[in-house]
Amino acid sequence: MPITKKKTKRKEFPSQKTYRENNPSITFRLKKIDKEKLNEIIEESGKPLSRWMTDFIHDRIVPYEETSKFIKRINALEDRIEEIQDVEKFIVPCSICGKPIFLSSTQGNWDEEIYPKLKEAFAKQYHLDCDPNFHK
Repeated sequence: MPITKKKTKRKEFPSQKTYRENNPSITFRLKKIDKEKLNEIIEESGKPLSRWMTDFIHDRIVPYEETSKFIKRINALEDRIEEIQDVEKFIVPCSICGKPIFLSSTQGNWDEEIYPKLKEAFAKQYHLDCDPNFHK
């Protein structure tokens, strides 16, 4: 008679037992088409399934709004940020009402009028590190 190894259950460490108790596994079944739709949503979110489900349970996402809409909005905002990242901007109060006036290097008169005046107005401003007397 051949000798067979006795099958033994692998010992679970106490930390594994605690982890499993604090993070129980859940299982459920879906129709194939519903599982494919869930996979699409999870993939578009860029999150793992467990993180997405946790956010869903705690109302951190709007369940009835497609995740792809969020992704499109995020991409549009990132594109806009990249667009304006190299634009020089300056905000000054209106001399009449005090509300902010937004000046930018995309304005036609930036090089001829606005920038030279700003440069003149701040000609005596400098970083503390640029001051030779600061480090004495």
